[in-house]
Amino acid sequence: MANAQNEVDVVIVGAGLSGLTAAIELKKQNISFAILEARPRVGGRIFSLMEKGFGLDLGAQWISVHHERIKQLITEFNLETISTNQKGKTIYEQRGRVKEVNGIFPPVSRLALMDLFKIKRKINLLIKQLPSHAPWDSELGQSLDQITMQDFVNASMFTDEGKIYFTLLAEEELSTKMYHVSALDVLWFIKSAGNVNKLLSAEQLWITEGATTLVERLAERIRSHIAFEKPVRRINYEGRKEVVVFSEDEQWKAKKIIITVPPNLIGNVTFNPQLPEERTELQKASTFPYVIKMAVVYEEPFWRQNGWNGSLFSDQGPISLAMDSSPKDLSMGVLTLLIGGENAQIYSKMGSDYRRTETLKTLIRFFGEKAGTPLHIYEKDWSEEKWTRGGFGTHFPPGILTQYGSALSKPVGPIHWAGTETATEWRLYMEGAVQSGQRAVEEVINALKEEKST
Repeated sequence: MANAQNEVDVVIVGAGLSGLTAAIELKKQNISFAILEARPRVGGRIFSLMEKGFGLDLGAQWISVHHERIKQLITEFNLETISTNQKGKTIYEQRGRVKEVNGIFPPVSRLALMDLFKIKRKINLLIKQLPSHAPWDSELGQSLDQITMQDFVNASMFTDEGKIYFTLLAEEELSTKMYHVSALDVLWFIKSAGNVNKLLSAEQLWITEGATTLVERLAERIRSHIAFEKPVRRINYEGRKEVVVFSEDEQWKAKKIIITVPPNLIGNVTFNPQLPEERTELQKASTFPYVIKMAVVYEEPFWRQNGWNGSLFSDQGPISLAMDSSPKDLSMGVLTLLIGGENAQIYSKMGSDYRRTETLKTLIRFFGEKAGTPLHIYEKDWSEEKWTRGGFGTHFPPGILTQYGSALSKPVGPIHWAGTETATEWRLYMEGAVQSGQRAVEEVINALKEEKST
């Protein structure tokens, strides 16, 4: 039997942003809880290092001005934000051709620009027809889930140039090829952000002190309730009126459980009784793309002196995205780099020395010889992270959401699901993680009230 200290009203699995948010909400309601975290740290897919008091984010980083929940937390904890530098030229590499452009318009012909406006308008009109909570139940959603996003683009655009540019931006966002992903998945993702323009604003800001500082401040309020290095091995919910959660050496008895870890990891847990088939099939399809993130630190942001803003988009690799993440006082220059998808899969196997050499070669090619002499290079290969196995979010192939999408957030007895994959607002962003934690707690409170009244 569980020890007395291991009896709580709610067990939360995962001390990422959604789990911490859920815990804070439960604390407000005086509902007892424990958080079980497999890692020795909080944050999950949020991970920052400090350099001269400045945060270098190697996990989730960027915030939109439309992320109201995250902005509220930033204000609450007296943190600062920095705006992404947009002064200067952005570099685009598409199929080996390099272009530099100032301003907001992409480096394409007028005909291709018209094509891009056309598909943006089409997407915005379609997502208005998609339900936010269960898009797979609609006739439109079922139709979109029969094709890949690549099929959708090919049918919606008439210029090769426009298609190439759209693919460049979309595959950087997805960290995988568009022909792997359902059109419904992508349009639901855009729907959760509001529209195409809002999604394009998602990399406007980041936290000066690093995103880890935010989750650490949240964790300070509930530190005594967090059990670190306690991966959950088994969950018993027979009778469905209580749940017993087992780690390797301890167990917790509770009325409810909120599981916040991404679906791709839940297959490691044994459930008794087994989860419904739709849930297990969803988890099998919930793989993460390979993602490697780097922070390259220089004495100064020299690229600004040469007229560049530090932003790079490339479909050639190894770098798919670069952005200027330098501090406001310019006490150093920082380029944040992403290697995603197939390139990340290849470079993950090559070792850090090889990745460093190839990364610097690429940076020199775009930003000149100064790019080859950084002070430091920090990296995080998320595919090697045992409790993540890729990043930064799950995207589903055709046919999965219409068959199993309802299982993403549908409770199973006392089991409730959270995590940014389950969000209906800003899904797969930090904002979505917070929303999902709040939603799961609301479900738990309502269920507890209903059980008490019967």
